[in-house]
Amino acid sequence: MTRGVRRIRPAIRLAATVAAAGALSFAAIPAAVAIEAGLPSAGDLLPPKPKPKKYGPTGTRPIGSLSDVGTRKDPNAKMLMEAKELVYDYDREIVTAVGRVDIYYDGRALQADKVVYSQKTNRVVASGAVKLTERNGNIVYAENLDITDNFRDGLIRSLRIETPNETHLAAAQAKRENGQLSVFDRAVYTACQICRENPEKPPLWQIKAKRIIWREDEKMVYYESATFEFMGQPIAWVPFFSSPDPTVKRKSGLLAPSVSHAGDVGYLIETPYFWALSPTSDLTLTPVTSTKQGVMLKGEYRQQLMDGAFNIRAAGIHQLNTDEFYDKVPPLYKRNDPTQLRRRQPQDVGLTVGPGSEEDRWVFSTKGDFDINERWKWGWDINAVSDKWVRSDYNLWGSPTDATSTIYLSGQGNRSWFEARAYQFYGMTRYDRQDRLPWVAPVIDYNYTVDEPVAGGEFSFNLNATNLYRDEFDTAQYRTRLQPRAADGSLMRRPDNALVGAEGTYNRISLDAQWRRRFIDPIGQVWTPFAFVRGDLIYTDPSGDPRMGPFLDARQDALFRGMAGAGLEYRYPFIAHTSFGDHQIEPIAQIILRPNETDVGRLPNEDAQSLLFDDTVLFSWDKFSGYDRIEGGSRVNVGGQYTWTTGTGATFAVLAGQSYQIMGRNSFEAIDATRTAIDTGLDKDKSDYVGGVSFAPNAHLGFDGHFRFDEDGFKFRSAEIAARAQFERWQANVIYGRYDQQPLQGYDYIREGVLAGGRVYVKKDIYVEGGARYNFDDKEFDRTQIGFGLDDIQQCLSLAFSYIRQVDTTTETVRTSQIDHRFLLKVDFRTLGGVSLSTRNRSGPSDSEGFGSTGPMSSSSTRF
Repeated sequence: MTRGVRRIRPAIRLAATVAAAGALSFAAIPAAVAIEAGLPSAGDLLPPKPKPKKYGPTGTRPIGSLSDVGTRKDPNAKMLMEAKELVYDYDREIVTAVGRVDIYYDGRALQADKVVYSQKTNRVVASGAVKLTERNGNIVYAENLDITDNFRDGLIRSLRIETPNETHLAAAQAKRENGQLSVFDRAVYTACQICRENPEKPPLWQIKAKRIIWREDEKMVYYESATFEFMGQPIAWVPFFSSPDPTVKRKSGLLAPSVSHAGDVGYLIETPYFWALSPTSDLTLTPVTSTKQGVMLKGEYRQQLMDGAFNIRAAGIHQLNTDEFYDKVPPLYKRNDPTQLRRRQPQDVGLTVGPGSEEDRWVFSTKGDFDINERWKWGWDINAVSDKWVRSDYNLWGSPTDATSTIYLSGQGNRSWFEARAYQFYGMTRYDRQDRLPWVAPVIDYNYTVDEPVAGGEFSFNLNATNLYRDEFDTAQYRTRLQPRAADGSLMRRPDNALVGAEGTYNRISLDAQWRRRFIDPIGQVWTPFAFVRGDLIYTDPSGDPRMGPFLDARQDALFRGMAGAGLEYRYPFIAHTSFGDHQIEPIAQIILRPNETDVGRLPNEDAQSLLFDDTVLFSWDKFSGYDRIEGGSRVNVGGQYTWTTGTGATFAVLAGQSYQIMGRNSFEAIDATRTAIDTGLDKDKSDYVGGVSFAPNAHLGFDGHFRFDEDGFKFRSAEIAARAQFERWQANVIYGRYDQQPLQGYDYIREGVLAGGRVYVKKDIYVEGGARYNFDDKEFDRTQIGFGLDDIQQCLSLAFSYIRQVDTTTETVRTSQIDHRFLLKVDFRTLGGVSLSTRNRSGPSDSEGFGSTGPMSSSSTRF
């Protein structure tokens, strides 16, 4: 019996099929992001942290494929369908919705002129201006859609996808087979915006592929005959490449190779292989083949644990042509002696930790950080190198100036902090001698502030313990400058002027306690009494080298050093409100009473060698930067500050003052082994005048300055000035520094320099920039940089280019005026990743002041 055609209400089965149709459009997304999927990110230290396992029926099953994501639906979801007409054909078991069909189900929406569902074949066919909007915001446009309701097979013609992050994918057709294979024919992908006025205009860049194949069972995406186009013009073609699909965060396989060049090693080709050992560990092995030195093997292992993570890096090579590195150290022969030209053996003059001409060279580093609980953690950062040049010669990881190793334990309380560390320093500049660098283990710091007031005030204490050992004493020869000519006309160098590191063992345990309380009287005066006490247990065991005699008592010693003091600080702020702003004038006076500093010159000074007297330390109780020196004697610090604030938000502030030694011995005129405090402006009964000023007329401009003037005659002694400007299209900054002679510290001439830089946006996304640093002492620009960039053009492309010229005086022993020329180019395609190119050329004039230099030296390196 023929039942004919009958109009009925929509069926839930049709809605479920529409949900399955949405998964096919989601499957197209791998073409949009799969270019770099699975590759380890350069910014990620470690693999993902493992999650605790869940057992039993409450544990959720991990999503294993994109189709799994696309077809998940709410079993209680209800469907809403709108259409001009809905027809059911009982004979053929076909449901047809016609006329502006809108179907909403489980977060998805399907719009089409016509939707047909066959119960016999379990297929859904949508045609006529098909638009499918998914839960994740992806929108699929197509001429027609034909898939099975279980999503095992399907076909979409004239496919176009728009994602919420403004990426676009189009294909002539997309086909799905056996629930595991999706094929996109004649596909085009771009992350650039499509021109609304002219949609046919090609985007800034796009990828065209003859076919894109997504294998869910392999979790891989394959690209056949892919062409990269820029501004509509093809610039690169790849016959075939593949990448993991976006569900795969890490997958074993070859990574992108890189090519570089350096004068000492030749051309280098790196071919990394990434091996995902487990969900929480991986290994990257990289053979590096060089045309001059053979093969270097690099490796990195990364492991993520429940309470932390660690990694291990190592690289090593047996060099084939060590003669290329003889310029790292001075040769034994004399330059003008032809009889010694064959004596090519280099000499190590103590400036290296191993010459670069050794056959076996290597680098090792490991880093780890682990949480003990919410308050405590521990870790390490260990670095070792065969010689100080290996990192720069082979462009390896790590700082080019040092390879410091440390192990630590730290804890943080509500009002306390603890840290214990051990250090080993590996110097990699021209001035570093490894036997002069100390081993420091341990350094312990503890700080605690009492919760409840003590005598109505705040009470805190600090503990520091330091143990240090050095094989050879270190003097500040690098500070010395050439003196005027002697009687015979020759230039003379001054002798060693400071002992910056004593040979032998140095132990110190320091404990200090501080108390302060603030009172405000009825007329607004602020009175702050304070008190402090300090004790040090010190043991020294120097080497007894007679060369240390001019600087330090070279005898074994154990002693106790103490210091106690009390003081009062007074402030009286006056505030005035006027029509052009608020004004605050505040005179400040501070008196500190304490005994003299003891044992100056008898003990090493390791951690208090930095002292710059300016307004920021004017009212400090102890102006030394570390524990090895203690400020002694009674002192008065006076000054005042003025602050002006306008109704528009502009601010102007100035602080100025002076310090007076009123009783006892002035610690800053006492000469210790490092000559730290002398020539600082504090080594007189009346200190130099210091002042600081800041001015910010609006959010776009700012100015800060710190100045010191001589107490006798107001002569300019030092200045640090910084200014900034930032507007919509341009920004700039200037930093100027000038420091007077400090002959007793070894600085015989004025040190002066200025650093300036700026960036201007020519258009919204195009900028040019430049900067320079001028050294007045050397009368040259020791660093210059220029560049330009395209900053996220059309939100799909970024490009940056810069050229840097820099005088490098730290990484080569033979040359003292090495000049580095660097060209850097980086292009980043949104969602696809970036490409970078860098070149480095080193050159320098013949240097008669070098350590046996034989003439100009140059090398170059290029990295892709």
